[in-house]
Amino acid sequence: MIRAIDVSDLPEPMVHAIESLVQTYRRQIRSASVAPSARPIGWLKGQWELADSFFEPLPDDLLEAFDGGPPR
Repeated sequence: MIRAIDVSDLPEPMVHAIESLVQTYRRQIRSASVAPSARPIGWLKGQWELADSFFEPLPDDLLEAFDGGPPR
């Protein structure tokens, strides 16, 4: 839950520190939203493929482990 605070009750150095944190956070958000992706979509196309076994159903004991069953 976010609530408003009255900064006039805080010491001046703390107000400056909070303002600095907010400005840094906003700068990081802005730069992250416009930064190019480190890995463009399709960068491994034709160089790697999934084995057919990837698409086979998982064994029952593994599925039970995902549902909180005891490990075997």
